[in-house]
Amino acid sequence: MSKKFNIQVPKEHYFRKYDDVTRFISYFYQIDIVTKLKPNNVLEIGIGNKTTANYLKQNGINIDTCDFDKELDPDYVADIRNLPFEDKSYDVVLACEILEHIPWKDVDKALNELYRISKKYVVISIPYSSAGFELLFKFPLIGRIIKRSFLNLFFRIPYFFIGIKFAGEHYWEMGRKNYPRRRIKSTFGKYFKILKEVRPILNHYHHFFILEKK
Repeated sequence: MSKKFNIQVPKEHYFRKYDDVTRFISYFYQIDIVTKLKPNNVLEIGIGNKTTANYLKQNGINIDTCDFDKELDPDYVADIRNLPFEDKSYDVVLACEILEHIPWKDVDKALNELYRISKKYVVISIPYSSAGFELLFKFPLIGRIIKRSFLNLFFRIPYFFIGIKFAGEHYWEMGRKNYPRRRIKSTFGKYFKILKEVRPILNHYHHFFILEKK
């Protein structure tokens, strides 16, 4: 496999200034979404430094890991376009910040594989390239009334007028020229029902789709 597809970043990338506040926010959403789906087993594709997998495992969730890069020590070494699992192997398949690393022409192939190996749910996050403006308000007393710990106001302008050139990692990003949100949703919708979209607070670059097999 390594002769056909190039490893885009070395192992050290995930342990050297990789994690910041926004990435830990993304980890929280990954963990929270998967946990609320109450799976018996989970497959995480694209493991980074295993933060999400390790947390879920320590909290009693049966999780396997899969990555193209064997140096990251996943349970399975494979490409998302050709996964070595039986049909309907996992209750939840988690693939965060992965699809943009393959050419758009291969996304259908990857989605078909995710559909095939999932029993019911697939959770995907992808980059949403945009200018975002966000305000957070925290009022303890009001929070008791509205049953929310804070109020979040957000506005974004997608970079629909800016194209994207492959520079070693991302082939495409949602929000960029030729990749509007509606196109992404239409592509996902060929395989899955979109149950929910989630924009992480203070990290509008990562956009989550909670998907259910049709």
